[in-house]
Amino acid sequence: MSETSTNKKKKNIVILGGGFGGVGVLKDLQKKFQDNEDIQITLISNNNFLLFTPMLPEIVSGTIESRHIVTSIRSFCKNAKFYEAQVKEIDMDQKQVTMTHIIGKHNVESAKTHDHTINYDRLVIALGSEDNFFGNSNIEKYGFTLKTIGDAILLRNHIIKVLEQAVIEQSDPNLRKALMTFVVVGGGFSGVETVGAINDFVRESVQKYYPSLYMSDVRVVLVSATDKILEQIDEGLGRFALEKLKESGVEFIMNTKVKDVTTDSALLDNDKPIPCYSVVWTAGVAPSQLISNLKCEHDKKHRIITNSYLEVNGFENIVYALGDCASIINPHTGKPYPATAQHAIRQSEVVSYNIASYLKKEMEGKRKNDNKIRKKEFNYKTKGMMAEIGKRTGVAILFGKIKLHGFSAWWLWRSYYWLRLPTSKKKLKVMGDWTFDLIFKPDVSQIQ
Repeated sequence: MSETSTNKKKKNIVILGGGFGGVGVLKDLQKKFQDNEDIQITLISNNNFLLFTPMLPEIVSGTIESRHIVTSIRSFCKNAKFYEAQVKEIDMDQKQVTMTHIIGKHNVESAKTHDHTINYDRLVIALGSEDNFFGNSNIEKYGFTLKTIGDAILLRNHIIKVLEQAVIEQSDPNLRKALMTFVVVGGGFSGVETVGAINDFVRESVQKYYPSLYMSDVRVVLVSATDKILEQIDEGLGRFALEKLKESGVEFIMNTKVKDVTTDSALLDNDKPIPCYSVVWTAGVAPSQLISNLKCEHDKKHRIITNSYLEVNGFENIVYALGDCASIINPHTGKPYPATAQHAIRQSEVVSYNIASYLKKEMEGKRKNDNKIRKKEFNYKTKGMMAEIGKRTGVAILFGKIKLHGFSAWWLWRSYYWLRLPTSKKKLKVMGDWTFDLIFKPDVSQIQ
């Protein structure tokens, strides 16, 4: 089935991805073309919500309710179309996108799927990334991840479940200790924030609700492939984070990789197993196979290479890429910009400006001439980087110079991300969650 605009004169801008980058482009373009009936904006995402990913570890710890960090994409669509579907194929030569969706109930073997093809005049690729298991199917099968709201809910339920199981296994101390061992793989932002959230949640829960369990049996381990953590921020702040987490009970295994995961252990590359039933994988991401297979230039990590205007090389003024799936070189360092929400939001502003500049020229009937089109380059200096490493503790570096750690960094982390929440409604709900967390102990109810 093919779908084309009912009005052939309309220019169709198709945005792929409902993350910070895609939604940012959507909101900006709607403002720029709000009174223009000749422009159609279409966003396609496999979820119908924008997920505020920086707060995912707080879903695991139960500090924030899961629905409070998701916002319906339709709430952003004023005069745009939205389709909840999976992007199946991108044909940049024919300027077409094929999407597919399941009919009826999901996760049913006999469920039918329907494909639809959409033509575009401008395409924005903001499809993010996927967890990279480096070809190890066991890690993918037996490990937990933390990229989606479903991942966070699943991990939280699992943590509570193994604590309940440990209560029953009083006659087998080795099994009980394995059930109370939690391994997080990866020393970057996600790994450090996740291990801090798990450590706080497990220890508080055992102290409050599980009197028959011994705190000495709780083992929370972070495995890092290098001798440092939070290398993206600062070496000194990384050392501070490591020491603070150690003080709170986290164990570190450095210069080591997890090479395999089974149902009841994590196997290190020195062949030493860690008996456990909980392994959280945060050791890397990569673009999807769809992105890797596109007929355009890619870097070594299979991300789409763009120019400084965020245009895909070979498809200038037509196809744009941003966010995790794009390789955008920082002119100040010569290295790709990091894949963070901060950068995706700034990139969305450049993409929307450049698309609007070109379309306005084109619709004025003037000859296409790149030299006459005012376009913006993406030249952004990172304002700062922050990480929450536990209850009321964090690390931060601002403008590459100002370093903060402890309570002040934690307060800054919370303030910054609270202000970035997309709606006033979500801000109020999250503020309420944080307030109640100061008063009440963690909840250990499982919501299956």
